[in-house]
Amino acid sequence: MTGLPDFDTFFHTLWGRDPFPWQTMLAQRVSTGSWPQALDLPTASGKTACIEIALYALAAQADRPAPQRTAPRRIWFVVDRRIVVDEAFDRAARVAAKLQTARDGPLWAVADKLREVARTERPLAVARLRGGILQDQGWARLPSQPAIITSTVDQLGSRLLFRGYGHSLLTAPIFAGLAANDSLVLLDEAHCSVPFLQTLRAIETYRGQRWAEAPLPVPFAFAVLSATPPAEVPSDAIFPGAQRDAALDDPVLHKRLRASKRAALVDVKVTAREPDSALIAAAVERATGYIEDGQRRVGVMVNRVRTAEDVASELMAKLGDEADVVLLTGRMRPFERDSLVERWKPYLRAASPEAPPRPVILVSTQCLEVGADFSFDALVTEAASLDALRQRFGRLDRMGEATASPGAVLIRDRDSDPEKAKPDPIYGTALSATWKLLRDHSNPDHGIASIDFGFEWLRAELRDIEDLSPYLAPASDAPVLLPAHLDMLCQTAPRSEPEPEISLYLHGRNRGAPEVRVLWRADLAANDTDPWIETIALCPPVSGEMLSVPLYRLISFLAASAKTDDSGDVEGVPSLSDDEPSALRPCLVWRGRDRSKIAEHPDDLVAGDIVVLPADYGFQGLGQVAGGAFGDAGLDLWELVLAPAGRPAAVRVNRAVLSPWLPCPAVHGLLTWAEGRDRDRAAMIDAIEAVLAYEPEPDGGAEPPPKWWVDMLREVGSTRFRIEEHPACGVVLVAHSALGLFGGNEPDVFADDDDLTSVSDREVTLDEHSELVERTVRKLAVSCLPGALEEVLSLAAAWHDAGKLDERFQVLLRHGDELAAASGAAPLAKSALIPVSPGRRRAIRQASGLPSGFRHELLSAILAGRHAPIPEDPQDADLVLHLIASHHGHGRPFAPVCDDPTPPPVIGRLGAMSISLSAAERSALPPAHRIDSGHSDRFWRLVRRHGWWGLAYLEAVLRLGDWYASRLFRNDQDERGKEQ
Repeated sequence: MTGLPDFDTFFHTLWGRDPFPWQTMLAQRVSTGSWPQALDLPTASGKTACIEIALYALAAQADRPAPQRTAPRRIWFVVDRRIVVDEAFDRAARVAAKLQTARDGPLWAVADKLREVARTERPLAVARLRGGILQDQGWARLPSQPAIITSTVDQLGSRLLFRGYGHSLLTAPIFAGLAANDSLVLLDEAHCSVPFLQTLRAIETYRGQRWAEAPLPVPFAFAVLSATPPAEVPSDAIFPGAQRDAALDDPVLHKRLRASKRAALVDVKVTAREPDSALIAAAVERATGYIEDGQRRVGVMVNRVRTAEDVASELMAKLGDEADVVLLTGRMRPFERDSLVERWKPYLRAASPEAPPRPVILVSTQCLEVGADFSFDALVTEAASLDALRQRFGRLDRMGEATASPGAVLIRDRDSDPEKAKPDPIYGTALSATWKLLRDHSNPDHGIASIDFGFEWLRAELRDIEDLSPYLAPASDAPVLLPAHLDMLCQTAPRSEPEPEISLYLHGRNRGAPEVRVLWRADLAANDTDPWIETIALCPPVSGEMLSVPLYRLISFLAASAKTDDSGDVEGVPSLSDDEPSALRPCLVWRGRDRSKIAEHPDDLVAGDIVVLPADYGFQGLGQVAGGAFGDAGLDLWELVLAPAGRPAAVRVNRAVLSPWLPCPAVHGLLTWAEGRDRDRAAMIDAIEAVLAYEPEPDGGAEPPPKWWVDMLREVGSTRFRIEEHPACGVVLVAHSALGLFGGNEPDVFADDDDLTSVSDREVTLDEHSELVERTVRKLAVSCLPGALEEVLSLAAAWHDAGKLDERFQVLLRHGDELAAASGAAPLAKSALIPVSPGRRRAIRQASGLPSGFRHELLSAILAGRHAPIPEDPQDADLVLHLIASHHGHGRPFAPVCDDPTPPPVIGRLGAMSISLSAAERSALPPAHRIDSGHSDRFWRLVRRHGWWGLAYLEAVLRLGDWYASRLFRNDQDERGKEQ
């Protein structure tokens, strides 16, 4: 096939069904023009297909240069419901897989166009960014890569504002540049995210001509996906507008929108002492009643995670083996959530579900309100705002298959009177106001007030109400984002003091509840913190083992407070605690191998931190993993989550980790070998084989370890594995990988400023690396930027590592071996091996003689200024030198302080260029950290020229080109490699 198929053909080939009329209409519009500001579409109308529509538009514009495209290459699907982020990610992943494997036909044609945009063999990258996830950053490896990223407001918003929850500030400019350039933000159910929408509008303004002398002409757009578009969006900017009837004229949509969903309105009497128990009992009674009436799939949706946990517990106790009770919240670790969804989705999916062997009751929270592709035969829900209830009933008979589907809305009687009820922490006064509205429009059904939540039925019932805003979830305004705020936020090295609180721009006032990601490790002894950092450096955190937790809740837990968590399941909910303890039980704040620390005070913890706890601490509401995990507490998941993250298999042979299986003599024998002084490799192989071959005696004996652990050990043993000393006694066996322990699809995001980081199988010379980076960056500049910037970026790429010619740096790269560094061999850019231990890294740096704070890239800028063919245009010259000086994230706006009174001369070659800088000349130069060095002045000149996000994007092109070239390098220097 030559040329691009029409959208209908592409969509039908992708999913085996025709698109809805509105999907075709929108695809035709955005393939040649711009996106509307808002999409006014009801639930169950297939809004997630905007992902494919945006992708098709990009393919349709693949032949256009980046400055002429209106279809961005990065497509962000953003919603403040974690489970929905995962649902959208799964859809995007299926699209990417089909495009990757297509060999002909419409999918191949679209994939081929996307490859033209990407200039790689991968047509599409996908990723998800949400609380509890430190997910694959493959979308961010190349600025040219088309990508679909599903995200929450916190994750995208923090990146846009130069903070990037969970990332080092040194990498923040990369993510800010990518998020604000060549990006489309699809904000689902924006009534949940009004402050963020306001911030997006401000960013759109500040990217423009009024705020930069030469802003980058690359697309940036956002569109609101909501059945209730914001009032400030003009009617002519709303799709489908006057064509609404035609857009929704489809028999499948008619069936979904006209399905009847009559719900009983139940007023539950509660007591002041136990305000939740009666509501929980009523939810349990209704759910079990539906099961007794023959319903096979029942949903229970409540407003608090703790309420969901209690309802699920009561249902399990009451029903026993009569039904399966499933608890699903957004505050689950991804490993547990993925396992749970994989098991139950065949029975709960909206389209063609399988018949469950026995009834299923899914108990959940707000995490299923928006977009989740689950459907129930009956629904019990706690009262909420009108928009939230509409979304919840969108999960009832989602496909419109039933004649009528029953439901119930429960409210505590104290909340039913708007005149007397206290505002709800999440829904404010809208909860009680909505209840009164529903009661006023209800009809009796067997003596109980009821109302039909079917889309068309409810729309008709409420058609005379001109203003629905009192019944919608409250949304406070974001403060005005000023240029002065952006000047502070774009300072990432070092960060400004003070600085704006970014949660205000994401969730508004009085809505900020910063979160951290928590994981548990069995090999951290609570009474001995000394080896903690070394232990986690050896086995760094992985996304699947992290739980997203409000910071205040973690602080309360570490302070041994008895307070219970009463939070909802949305990001940015208000903190429910004003008390702050003075001391905490120790925990490890993981910020990379060299910047992590033991925290024992609340001030040591900030939003977005990754916090590691000893497994023995446990955690309120977190039970043992079904099927077992590591350690006596059953909370440690590290080995289990390595494979989904793309990391090499590994096994910790440590007493605390393997404690559940120590009665097995074969496991005990392997541990005895690991704890011994004489670790003969042949004896280790024998010990491993003994575990693999172990069978308990017929008349009894210790049970073997679980099959999944034995399979891990077998996988490791089948490779050319390496043995690492475990800091807390024992060893870690790591399967061989060309990318090392920190490689794979989930890179160590904290390694950017680490001079010892290398992903090569052997030493890489400076000339080899510089040539490959220059070639890579040139291609990226051609693909992503106006043509005038190609030479500037290429020159910066060629000289970015020239400072590694410092003789002390060569000793560092040769791991402290001065003789090897002085042998006359070609200067290195990369080491062959990565020392895992922070202690070993410190020892190497000390042996090299490099002073604290030395940055090779700042020396590179000095050498380039003296020897490179710097452009005559002073603005281009500024950009070349800044890109070199900032390519590890420093110098925004100040360089690290470095006391280097007697630097050695720099003599060598970079390609065909001779370089010479005497010791006297170096000593006479003002240190880079001083104001008179010119680094900070140059930074601010470039911010004013290219804009806050424009300069960040230019930096990202160089830095990602450097990373990508390093990743591609193999033993043959002429091998070009391809992104997989």
